[in-house]
Amino acid sequence: MHEQTQEREERLATVGTAVVPVAIGAGNRALFESLGAATVVEGGQSMNPSAAELLEAIDASPFPDVVVLPNNSNVILAAEQAAQLSSKNVQVVPSRTITAGLAAMVAFDPDRGAAENSAEMREILDSIATAEIAVASRDAQLNGVAVREGDFLGLVGDRPVAGGAEFDDVAAAVVEQLLGEPRGVLTLLTGDREPHLDRLLARIHARHPEVEVDVQHGGQPHYPLLLSAE
Repeated sequence: MHEQTQEREERLATVGTAVVPVAIGAGNRALFESLGAATVVEGGQSMNPSAAELLEAIDASPFPDVVVLPNNSNVILAAEQAAQLSSKNVQVVPSRTITAGLAAMVAFDPDRGAAENSAEMREILDSIATAEIAVASRDAQLNGVAVREGDFLGLVGDRPVAGGAEFDDVAAAVVEQLLGEPRGVLTLLTGDREPHLDRLLARIHARHPEVEVDVQHGGQPHYPLLLSAE
């Protein structure tokens, strides 16, 4: 019986694709795992994983094909290096945020090859808009947006669009930018210091009743809120 089980596992390992995302926060890890991620490599804005760490996660997969989701622009190069070093068939889908990576996971099918999964995921990345609310570490003037240390800073993509001491006002300005063109779903990932969203959600429902809002606890540090619209 043991030999039959082992033979079946070896047979299954000859086909299929695993996904290795990079993420930080217990909630984000759980979200990726619930969508089928094999191994979540811990990493975020201030602690990027090395190519060696990514290679270890890639090679630990029992499947011959692997898709890597860097989920941070600073991790893409290390992911590409790990892909070149691995003997597996590895595709790097250049997701730059956790919210983009989670959206891409919706297209994942473990029975398809890495190339086909990668193509489907890249299509989603091309159609999604992402944003984040950070906390300013110093006084600064960024793209015409003035913030003081401790203020909230709203970015759409990499572009600062709002700043100030009031979370609700900054977050609402970011949401308006994201929903500037027709969108169906708005996803909000709260950070480890979970902000109160009641007033923000009321604003969204009042101004955009047609948009479905999905709130999840991500648990990421440094960013009270990560957002995506699709």
